[in-house]
Amino acid sequence: MSRPDWLPSSTVTVDIYVYESTTFPVHLYPGEDRATVDLTGSGGTVTLFLPRADLTRLREVLAQAERDLTEQHQNRNRVREISGPAA
Repeated sequence: MSRPDWLPSSTVTVDIYVYESTTFPVHLYPGEDRATVDLTGSGGTVTLFLPRADLTRLREVLAQAERDLTEQHQNRNRVREISGPAA
């Protein structure tokens, strides 16, 4: 999504920790082919505004992150065989 001319050019960074109590309400805007996803907790809400293409891209990034974490976890917990001279 390109930045509309009417938006300011400054940016803000927001960090959010997701806990089991965090909710993810979704609001659909089919006429605009987009959705918003709220990350809502006791400290406030962060809203993601996502056209369909970016919603798909975010889904793929999250899926890849999960696969990478699973692989790292499996590698860390793998029993390693060490070959050497017989005792």
